[in-house]
Amino acid sequence: MSDPDTQRLMRAPSQQTNVDVETPSARSGRAYKVAGITLLACVLIVGQAAIAYFLISQRGDIKSLQEKNDEIRVQMGRPRSAAVPVRMQMPINSLMTDLMDEESSSDGTKKEPVPLTTCQQERAGQKTLPVPGFYPKCDQNGLYKVEQCLNEECWCVKPLTGEQIPGTVTRGPASCGFTGVRAALPVLKAAE
Repeated sequence: MSDPDTQRLMRAPSQQTNVDVETPSARSGRAYKVAGITLLACVLIVGQAAIAYFLISQRGDIKSLQEKNDEIRVQMGRPRSAAVPVRMQMPINSLMTDLMDEESSSDGTKKEPVPLTTCQQERAGQKTLPVPGFYPKCDQNGLYKVEQCLNEECWCVKPLTGEQIPGTVTRGPASCGFTGVRAALPVLKAAE
């Protein structure tokens, strides 16, 4: 024999290597279908989970948008100050006073109508206001009442101008006792 390092290995003719290579059959086609359906189901489940996550994370935003939408619907349902007839907004006692003033006096001459104050004009809807649906309260002299309210919010104003006094807005009745007296001082001094 020759040197084992240089010797070649030879295969005997009776030993053959058999490799079974199967052609794609019905089994592998079915396996592909099952894998595809499983993958599709996984993608759908992940998509549903992502949608649920985004809805839960955006719940607060959705709720605030719904509240704003409800507020806008309520405001749109209210009549606008310029669209409502003037006489319809006046209190009945004021309307009766106006009717009596329009009648002629005892000597047969007509009385001159008393001009309305700014508060009375705004109350009657003759002057537009920056806040639709708000009509100020006026006292018997035609000045603004110290406390004004719209819906549930109230605030204090200066009686002569109706200008809001900063820092007095509250939910519910406002305490305008001292604030109103202090704001009315210029009016009282001017009257003297």
